[in-house]
Amino acid sequence: MFRMLSIFRAAALVAVLSLALAGCGSANPVATSDEPAAEQTLKFLTVNMPRSLDPVHIDAQRILENGLAESLVVQNDDATLRPGLATSWRTVEPTVWEFTLHSGLRFWSGAPVDAAAVKASLERHKAKNPRAKSILGAMEFAAADATTLRITTKTPDPGLAFRLTTYGIHNAAEADRRGDEFNRDPDLTGFMKPVQFVPGETLVAEANPDYWGKPEGGIKLKRIEARLGSDPQARMLALRSGDADAEFNVEIDQRLQYEKSGTKFSVYSPAPTTRNIWLNTTKVPALRDKAVRQALDLAADRKELVDGLNHGYAKAATGHFPAGLPYAVDSGTTTDAAKAAAILDAAGWSPGPDGVRAKDGTRLHFKILTYTVFQPLAIALQSQWKKVGISTELAPVETTASNQMMLDGNFEIATYCSCGSATGDIAGQLRSFYRTGVVSNYGGYSNPQADALIDQLGTEFDPAKQAELAKQAQRILLDDVALVYLYASTQWGAAYAPRVRGVEPNLSRRILPGMWLAR
Repeated sequence: MFRMLSIFRAAALVAVLSLALAGCGSANPVATSDEPAAEQTLKFLTVNMPRSLDPVHIDAQRILENGLAESLVVQNDDATLRPGLATSWRTVEPTVWEFTLHSGLRFWSGAPVDAAAVKASLERHKAKNPRAKSILGAMEFAAADATTLRITTKTPDPGLAFRLTTYGIHNAAEADRRGDEFNRDPDLTGFMKPVQFVPGETLVAEANPDYWGKPEGGIKLKRIEARLGSDPQARMLALRSGDADAEFNVEIDQRLQYEKSGTKFSVYSPAPTTRNIWLNTTKVPALRDKAVRQALDLAADRKELVDGLNHGYAKAATGHFPAGLPYAVDSGTTTDAAKAAAILDAAGWSPGPDGVRAKDGTRLHFKILTYTVFQPLAIALQSQWKKVGISTELAPVETTASNQMMLDGNFEIATYCSCGSATGDIAGQLRSFYRTGVVSNYGGYSNPQADALIDQLGTEFDPAKQAELAKQAQRILLDDVALVYLYASTQWGAAYAPRVRGVEPNLSRRILPGMWLAR
């Protein structure tokens, strides 16, 4: 595992350099005083409000980032790893990993966070977390002793540690005992404990006085107050007026305005991630026709999306991973509306009286599942696809509601962003998007050639071979138009008011125990 980290650090450096070229806000704002404020309550806005506090729930949004839950391993913004509840980890054999836990930790209830409890938590994720089944399904967990968790896989799995970063460890026994009550009153390990929770709207939490046995320095923030902020302009105005201290879904337009304020706000923009369009080949017969997928891909005007929609804070996508990473392909689709129209003509999709193409009684008309942050993109694509005879209508939903709809396959075309990004688990990311039968392969895409390469990649430890296998798989996916790749963007950063201190740039969207408020 440690041998392969060199390529991931190189990848992270490329991503960070790309980000620096795109521009970013001040990370060291000047405040009026370095004295702590009397009230240490951090107020913030986010689009991703949880509907449940149970970590296995599909809509348990931001409970890791907000300090309620913790994972065994933490992934930094630059795609490297750091310890979480586990102090270290190693491969004992190619199919056996050992994780050493911190000793003496407890859940909020006082129950010990030992290897047996972590085993039970991961097994509950495996059984009940819809997104975990395809990832944890082939793993077996065992408590070797109180502080040693052993994980056995069916095949060698170099990316295993990266895949454990999203699973909040919780008291599975209490979850079974409390039942549905666990959604609003869980038993977790974080430094913030909820005291008020309105699903999808507000979350108030207070510092846990027994966190990790009261470590030196303790928790500086005493309280967090999170609320839903669907409108990007309203989130920015709340921060500027002092009604909020932070927001965690900074859009491109708002980023520009924050940066114009000079040193007044800190704006942390993430490494670029690929924006893509999901195509439901399971539900929509027309999308099984490669000619239709190619037309959607070719008709998408990436220059217009980059220069107009993103004000230049993006680059045209070359494939699943952002260009410049060692495992990304060098070139992607070149927009060509005339070619898109010719492909549809050749495949028998002819324009009707209203300009919409049809074949054998089936019209090329699709609903685009979208939500607030993606609606401008959906509107732009609607106009671009219309030019080649493809009709669409918007099907906007509340952001969090889209999670279950995608999982259920309740969409035709979607702007939903499980966005391709720099990662330490190349195979795991490709597998989650494209492997036949995987839960998070929302559109039901299937290609035996891609499956074979992804499976081979998943057992490969050599970084150079990993990169080559990833490129081979992406070339197949590009040619087959598994998804429509549009652009790599630095959208959805974090913005903080000047009085917020202790933000860690490599975990910029996380509330951390060392954060505090100045006067």
